[in-house]
Amino acid sequence: MVVALAGAAVATAYDRAGTAGFADTLSIAFVIGAVAVVGSVVTLAEPGNRVGWLLLGGAAVLGAGEALTEAGVHGVVTAPGSVPGAAYLAAIGPGLRGLGWLIALVAVPVVFPDGRLPGPRWRWLAWCAAAAVTFLFLGNVLDPHAQENRLARWQSPLGLPVRDAGAADAITAAGVLLLVIAGAGAVAGLITRWRRGGPLVRQQLLLFALAACPPALLLILVFATSGGVPPWVFGVVLLPLPVAIAIATLSHGLYDLRRAANRTLLWLAMSGTVVAIYTAVVVTAAVLAPDHHAWWPSAFAAAVAALLLIPLRETLQRAVSRVVYGRWHEPYEVLAGLGERLEAAADIDRLLDAAVTELTTGLGLRDVSVRGLDGAAITGAVTATGTGTGIALQAYGATVGWLAYRPPERQLSGAEQRLVRDLARQLGAAVHARLLREDLQRARERLVLAREEERRRLRRDLHDGIGPALAGLTLKTETARALLPPGADGASRRLHDLSEEIRHTVVDVRRLVEGLRPPALDELGLAAACTRAVERLTAEAGLAASVDAGDDLPALPAAVEVAAYRIVVEAVTNIVRHARARHCQVTLALGATALAVTITDDGIGLAACGHYGNGLAIMRERAEELGGTVRVSDASPGVTVQARLPVVTAPAQVSRAPAVPA
Repeated sequence: MVVALAGAAVATAYDRAGTAGFADTLSIAFVIGAVAVVGSVVTLAEPGNRVGWLLLGGAAVLGAGEALTEAGVHGVVTAPGSVPGAAYLAAIGPGLRGLGWLIALVAVPVVFPDGRLPGPRWRWLAWCAAAAVTFLFLGNVLDPHAQENRLARWQSPLGLPVRDAGAADAITAAGVLLLVIAGAGAVAGLITRWRRGGPLVRQQLLLFALAACPPALLLILVFATSGGVPPWVFGVVLLPLPVAIAIATLSHGLYDLRRAANRTLLWLAMSGTVVAIYTAVVVTAAVLAPDHHAWWPSAFAAAVAALLLIPLRETLQRAVSRVVYGRWHEPYEVLAGLGERLEAAADIDRLLDAAVTELTTGLGLRDVSVRGLDGAAITGAVTATGTGTGIALQAYGATVGWLAYRPPERQLSGAEQRLVRDLARQLGAAVHARLLREDLQRARERLVLAREEERRRLRRDLHDGIGPALAGLTLKTETARALLPPGADGASRRLHDLSEEIRHTVVDVRRLVEGLRPPALDELGLAAACTRAVERLTAEAGLAASVDAGDDLPALPAAVEVAAYRIVVEAVTNIVRHARARHCQVTLALGATALAVTITDDGIGLAACGHYGNGLAIMRERAEELGGTVRVSDASPGVTVQARLPVVTAPAQVSRAPAVPA
């Protein structure tokens, strides 16, 4: 730090002697002092952080380079012979000065903010930056002419001969190429750190980026105006950068940078808008009125820019706030959007997932989850958060769940806390709707199960009771008719008619029995019934089919057997009619809680078929009645139908959803 400050002081003293603009040297001196002080503070506070050492080393080299350059210029140009060895000082000084700038502005971003590379795979970036710094320094020193405008016609004693100047240019070109690669790699590394890092790392990178924006914009302006910016402006725009590095490196998440980012981006947007409007008006006026000495185009452009900026400011403010804060800066918009999605929600679970995502990404909350009254996670983080915060979700005066989360590392503002509480009120209605849906689904499952069990009982009673009884009555009428004496033709005809009516009734009862439940299920069981149905459907279609049911399936609820049988029949029927397949496979696999039914074929697929019909909807409806699912997908080639039918249903329980008041 002493070397850096002494070099800045020497450079200022020589420049005051009268060689160039004093403001330029003074502004650079302030930058050198700021970088040196920041480097010393960071190094003393965190000796293991390479950021401090690089800043300190860069400031020392930059200070020495500035001192040698100004002393050399003073001894060669201003007062020849007044400084001993001025020629060698002028030859080495610009190279050291450039080396100091490169260390501070290129090497620091490579290891910012923790002093380490982004990962083991980024070692090439350190070598590339070191090589770029070395090549540029050598190219500067070996150039026959010093890299200083005030020494334009001076021959460097350390430079190569003029005939070999191409070698120095080649070294410099290689250094520039390596510098571009290192700069791009540093930016990529910062982006990688942003994606991987937490809130603290992102705050550090945000502060660094905000401080680096003015120098970057100034550099673009220099290229656009062909160097029409005074050198002292660089010192002014570079001063905030070391301060930002110190704050970002030494602070530990106790600051909120979003307000500063909001103001900075708004200022930049307004400035850019004013410049764009002013330039557009001036150019238009110049085209329409070629008189370059007219005073009115500039005045008119300034007036138009001022008038247009007033209505544009609100639009720019909203856009910048959306970038910095997201939609959370406008609570009404967030709540209104959630209310609209709640009204139009076809899937409550997706709505709750979206709300959890908004809380996580918008406010940075951690381990966000929506939980039921029993503590089980409905959506969001599965693990319980013992040190987290819980907000009761209420609907119609009763608690229906909890919104659990862990606060971010930064402190939530009062407006953000109120917004979370208001959002919890909206989520209460969504959780209540989910409880009602669960109650409705359980009631539907119980109704379907009870219906199929009752159908199975009715079929058994009709098949084993009324059917044989009617058959016995037929025999009795035939027996009574045979016992009639000769000549009782009228009674014989009446008994014959009665026997025919009984036979018709038996047919009607048999048809009723078959409509209640597929007879094959009771006669053969699910596996054999599916095998027979598949063989019957594919016998005349030239389709090779196989049914794999594994071991003998145990007795299943009647509704599950009927649904599985109907899905298999419907799927195989679709294959025979539309798939043009050569083979199909049916698999029945019983798990711990569900029966898995899979039907695959090697046909042309859904896309080529172009006809879906009602079969898929019927299969889904049969599965959803039991709380199951059906998924249909192209198997390339062919189609795969996967059905999951629960075999263990939830027991009847009292609803946890509060009653909706009339």
